[in-house]
Amino acid sequence: MGLNLKVPKILGIVSLVLLVIGFILSLVIYTQIDNVDLFRDSLIEAYNSDPIYQENLGLTNADTPEGFADGMISTWKNLLLIPVIGAVLSIAAILFSTIAMNKLPRTSAVLFIIVGVANLFTVIIPILLITGGIMILNRWSKYNKEAGIPA
Repeated sequence: MGLNLKVPKILGIVSLVLLVIGFILSLVIYTQIDNVDLFRDSLIEAYNSDPIYQENLGLTNADTPEGFADGMISTWKNLLLIPVIGAVLSIAAILFSTIAMNKLPRTSAVLFIIVGVANLFTVIIPILLITGGIMILNRWSKYNKEAGIPA
């Protein structure tokens, strides 16, 4: 009798596919945010339309609207690097967990749960991963209990 980890493996693969799609979207946005004229124009319009907006941001009259827009775009680009790096790390952890699930079930379960908690800002991925991790731990515990192996 084996562990029967078919369902957790499917949950891991589905979450891996969703993370890869999210990674590709984040990477596209990260590389193309400089080229979106609509975004840049809306920042310049917001800067020009309201002097209170400028005061709240702590800007001086020496700042140009173009400089403000370029600074905001570079800030957004730096902030978008966080999800790109997080997605790469999550993809690597889920890929390892899915491949090594039969040999290292506890490690896979713990990695699934950690990556699920780390991705709580999404909705579907944590549900899939935490459910898969709990299923692995539950089946591993039952398997060891039936085999007479103490936990």
